[in-house]
Amino acid sequence: MPLKTSYFNPTLFKKNLARFWPLWGGVSALGALVPLYLTMVLIEEGFRSSAGHGLEVTRLYYAALSYGVPILSLFYAALCALAVWGWLYNARSVGLYHSLPITRKGLFATSFLSGLAMMLIPYAVVGGLTVLISLAAGLFEPVGVLVTVLGVLGNTFFYFAAATAVVFVTGNPFAFAALYFVFHFLGFLAEWLITFLMNLFYFGVDETYRGVASFLSPTIHLVEHVRVSGQYEQIVTAGGWIDYGNLLWVKLTGGWLIAAYALVGVVLLACAWALYRRRRSESAGDVVAVEWMKPIFRYGVALCAAAAGGTLLYSLFCQDFFQKGECANPVSMAVCMAIAGIVGYYAASMLLAKSLSVFRGSLKGAAGTAIAAAAVCCVIAADPFGVETWVPGTGDITEVTVNFHGVYGRGAGATLSDPAAMQKVLDAAILITEQADELDRKQESDGEAYIYFNLTYRFQEDRPVHRYYHFPLSANEEITQMVAALASDPDIQEHSIFDRVTPAEDNYITSARLTGGYLAGLYSPADQETVNLDLTPEQAQAVEEAVRRDIQAGHFGKTLFLPAYEDYASAAYTGELQLYYGLTTSNDPSPSKSYTYSDIVSIGLSAYCTETLQTLEDLGILNQGYKLLTQAEKSAMQKTAEGEDIYGYADSYSFPADTSAYFKEAF
Repeated sequence: MPLKTSYFNPTLFKKNLARFWPLWGGVSALGALVPLYLTMVLIEEGFRSSAGHGLEVTRLYYAALSYGVPILSLFYAALCALAVWGWLYNARSVGLYHSLPITRKGLFATSFLSGLAMMLIPYAVVGGLTVLISLAAGLFEPVGVLVTVLGVLGNTFFYFAAATAVVFVTGNPFAFAALYFVFHFLGFLAEWLITFLMNLFYFGVDETYRGVASFLSPTIHLVEHVRVSGQYEQIVTAGGWIDYGNLLWVKLTGGWLIAAYALVGVVLLACAWALYRRRRSESAGDVVAVEWMKPIFRYGVALCAAAAGGTLLYSLFCQDFFQKGECANPVSMAVCMAIAGIVGYYAASMLLAKSLSVFRGSLKGAAGTAIAAAAVCCVIAADPFGVETWVPGTGDITEVTVNFHGVYGRGAGATLSDPAAMQKVLDAAILITEQADELDRKQESDGEAYIYFNLTYRFQEDRPVHRYYHFPLSANEEITQMVAALASDPDIQEHSIFDRVTPAEDNYITSARLTGGYLAGLYSPADQETVNLDLTPEQAQAVEEAVRRDIQAGHFGKTLFLPAYEDYASAAYTGELQLYYGLTTSNDPSPSKSYTYSDIVSIGLSAYCTETLQTLEDLGILNQGYKLLTQAEKSAMQKTAEGEDIYGYADSYSFPADTSAYFKEAF
């Protein structure tokens, strides 16, 4: 009597579930802690005290679906795939399974469904218990449950289909684990390697992961783009504070991505079946089980080794000898990448051959790898897309944030959205990019003060782009003068000093009231002591007006990029001016829904702030036995037997002119 064959074998299905019950049972038990915790919280608050507010539970469903389910499924799918397909990695097991009265199609379908069932059982346990608790507490909301169930099904199918596809590409569990996570983070890894090399070659460029190809990294893409949004009822308390009541609505945005990846899972499952149909039993134990994928693996590993290993070799053996500035030397880097690529080529070849004897007849492949690695290095260093020299136009960005830092004095920073103000910053950036090579060559100027000029460009619907430029003051006189002029520009200094207390739509400040002030660090020659004085609201108002006049005259920021510490010390005062404000803030223009708080503006003074100093004299503050000490005057007063105190009272950025020599001696 002939044996019957089937496309689905219930016995094998049950056997898989029975054999691996500790896996799905243990995960289910851990997951059951979540509804248990929810039950304890409800009991503590009064089990039915929140009845009718099912949207809160729906928000928790959606949060778990957008953040928790992709990450959990990523790891759990790998375990389930190894459980049901692990027999493919052992030659004896392959022979045993293929001798069963089940066709390959039956084995494929049964194993896939049993693995999918193991993935769904913990979600069913956790979800079922949560639904029962929400029903008992009067928190059941059917729409949220339905959306969550569909989302879990889509995520589970995609992740297990992806794990199944990787299983049939590889021939042992270690290779499966490596390729599985490479598959899921391919876009992230590729973009990280490219931007890492760009940062090494391009002056001022500090590119980070921007998600250009994030769709090739499913877990990252899902976590970033599947979001939970909602709105709470706003309640104004008797004291005028804004409180929040019930959740008015909640929704899951980007849920279509789960459906899109589920369709990708269908394609991956079809690919897995096509690979299994042609899979040779002898491939058990191989790193790559598919013959035509072996060259892809070999050269992919070689190029990754070239990028990662090449930069390591360069930093260890070439950076101190061949690099003249901030940017890497392309020739040295190309040689290092070629060497690392060859090492990666032979390492991949040994893994594929499961032998150390891979050198005979490999010269062409190794040479091709070296040439390709060097070519990649040269192409990136040549900057064919103009990343290093790119500066946006005012019409391309919504705002630009500029920050100045020098060796001396306080920094300055502002976020500008006015086209005219932004253009002045962009003009400086253009000049810097045009002279990038010259500025980079002069990075090793020992004992010289540096300019730190940092920019952040923001676009309408894209991530911000950062540029970090630092170079010696004497590197280029024209650039130094332009950046120094920007540091004292009225628009920038106005934002830098008063932005936090200026009413605007983006900070929801509706009004600002000056309530007083404080002047710290005044010196009394008669008592030889430092004193602090409070300013009345009237005095503070007069001082604030004087500060604004100094800003408009370009007096603030002039000490930031002085050429020598002595110049800075003779101009900067150790005293500090503080202005106190009472601010009214609201998310709603209605006065009944506003609240107030206090804030402080701290201002460093220098000899250039003539309007402010004159006002302090007119108010009688600086002509009644008190004076402001410059950094140089205070240092002279604090001389000790060990030497001269170079640090000022209110200036945490003060260092000697020869900063590099100072730190070399200190460390």
